[in-house]
Amino acid sequence: MATQQESSGSDGESFKRRWEPRIERLRRGWDRFTEHRIGVVGLIIIVIYSLWSIAPGVFAPHSTEWVAYLGEPPFDRRLTGEQIRSLPHPPAFGDPFFAPLGTNANGYGVLTLVIYSAKNAMYIGLAAGLLSSLVGVPLGLISGFYGDTWIDEAIQRFVDIMYGLPFLPFLIVLVAIRGITTTNIIIGIAVTSWLNNCITIRGETLSLKERSYVESAKVAGASDTRIIFRHIMPNVLPISFVFLAQDAAGAVIAQASLAYLGLADFTANSWGIMLENIKSSGYIFQAWWWLLPPGIALMLMAASFYFIGFSMEDVTNPQR
Repeated sequence: MATQQESSGSDGESFKRRWEPRIERLRRGWDRFTEHRIGVVGLIIIVIYSLWSIAPGVFAPHSTEWVAYLGEPPFDRRLTGEQIRSLPHPPAFGDPFFAPLGTNANGYGVLTLVIYSAKNAMYIGLAAGLLSSLVGVPLGLISGFYGDTWIDEAIQRFVDIMYGLPFLPFLIVLVAIRGITTTNIIIGIAVTSWLNNCITIRGETLSLKERSYVESAKVAGASDTRIIFRHIMPNVLPISFVFLAQDAAGAVIAQASLAYLGLADFTANSWGIMLENIKSSGYIFQAWWWLLPPGIALMLMAASFYFIGFSMEDVTNPQR
């Protein structure tokens, strides 16, 4: 019994010694992150959008099926859908049906659509950013570790070819060929957004592989795979988080651009689709309460990712 207690105590001490330095690094990193007010503002915005994505019904004044003049389903059909669509203009801002930001041409609440669209934007941004990192980080590590070899040369020439592809036209062609679905849009964005990630990680790896601890691992007989993913990758992951935030912002803007051009999954709620509906309905200069909310929501999400990325860049600066 005493031996078991001593073993348990030894395991606890070992666990504490292993994780205490990491927890301390996280605490110092958080303190440094909070020194940047724009980073904190960006994090607050992302938290709000995340809450909208998780529980939109809690924050939205109505469900997505609510229609002004008809109310919540089952509808009290005092007006038919055709009669609503034949109205001369969208109901005005602050209409009497408790749509705080007014309604669109079909009577749906603008604030409700903005809140329910946050889930789609967060999903596309984070998924495309994560896929970009999953491609760019390993290729950058391999290219840097095998610098000045045929492996590095092959990867870098492929990167050069991808840089020659125009971003938005490539996405338009890819989505048009494979179909207009959210998954295809994410894949198309990820395929064209990993390049900067790869180049930066390669440069950092070229520097790290000359460090003494990497040389010691080689002398100890560690394999290349272990050196790359056990000794070098943990030191480049903080930089990859910066690019993940930037790629997520770019993905949100790219998806909105495709939606505005009519290349989007119109079965899902999206800020880009809201802007496209404004354009197709011809109310861009008349219904400002319909135009500004999705545009501002899109701008704030993209800006928040950039704010977090800027702050993370300082937190991960080796000189700090």
